[in-house]
Amino acid sequence: MTIETEHPTFRGVVCLHCKAPIPVPAIVGSLQASASEETESSQRKSQVFNLRCSSCRKEKPYRTREIVDFEGTPESVMAPERPSPVRWYPQDGMARVAKA
Repeated sequence: MTIETEHPTFRGVVCLHCKAPIPVPAIVGSLQASASEETESSQRKSQVFNLRCSSCRKEKPYRTREIVDFEGTPESVMAPERPSPVRWYPQDGMARVAKA
């Protein structure tokens, strides 16, 4: 006896740079679903949207016809690491002012 369990899936595209799966927003997924219901002549026209990969942080354009279903859950989006600010003047003194 086998018990079938549903695997979580999400709709997304494959990153053109690092090949990681990128989940698409619900509004983009609905555009792709509505385009598939239309006639073949309008199906050749694919809408384009930009997405940023959470793995490599690169942004690329994708077409709605490139959206596929992935098994599993999408990776959580991490906030980009910010470099620490560079101070060009000593901490204990005041900064020099340019002459006017």
